[in-house]
Amino acid sequence: MASKNSLPISGTMTVMVIVVVLVPSALLDPTADFKADFLKKCNEFPEDPKICEDKFKIFEKAYVGIEESDITRDSYNDLFKITPFKHPCEKTMFYSGTHDLATGFTKNRKDFFSVEDTLLGHALAGKEWCGKIGSKETFLEDECTGNARLQFWLKMSVEFAKHTCKDLHVMLDGTPHPFFPGTALAEEEIPYLHHPKVESLTVILVVDKKTPGEDKCNNESLNELKEFMTEEKIPYDCKEVTRAHIEKLTEQGTGNIFE
Repeated sequence: MASKNSLPISGTMTVMVIVVVLVPSALLDPTADFKADFLKKCNEFPEDPKICEDKFKIFEKAYVGIEESDITRDSYNDLFKITPFKHPCEKTMFYSGTHDLATGFTKNRKDFFSVEDTLLGHALAGKEWCGKIGSKETFLEDECTGNARLQFWLKMSVEFAKHTCKDLHVMLDGTPHPFFPGTALAEEEIPYLHHPKVESLTVILVVDKKTPGEDKCNNESLNELKEFMTEEKIPYDCKEVTRAHIEKLTEQGTGNIFE
């Protein structure tokens, strides 16, 4: 990048000054930015810089040089082995259909933790990556099908559920079908909850407003969740909480979620 400035000398002579700005190649390399962002977020936990470098190398081994369709959740086994969860297992919060609300709520709190509050979840949320056979590069966004990312988050869901203990909370959207098959919650998380490690499950059912005489927790799809908990001998409860209340607590960064 260059800019020109003319400096007059003795009224008749002009010296042309050319300023050259060198842009580091890393700033022009999306792959370098991807790694730099991973390391930056990893070190926010904090971790030793060398440990974060090691984690990124293990992460790359899961997909670099591999056809994206061949990647499975097991491809990330080594990454999760060297990155155990460190949040209190009894403060785990799952969610389904409430991503922005749930992650915004837990972000600045110490009493609830979502997957995005873990090191790997924080480092890779919103990212897309993949590899290609014969290449040592990381490819991003439009060059990927999404499978490498999907398999990572499926693995994350399972490991997150296995880490859970004692009293678990699940934030669900108060739609006609707050809990249904096919979601990560139903397929990858709930099946790994077992008594006595998990002592209770409380659904935080997000509603726009509470209606006297109407119990939105008495929902057919939620009854399926309740039945599974009963089979596992895990006490189940469901409480309606207004969206406005959660948003208020998110702004405050403190306060009881149950009104």
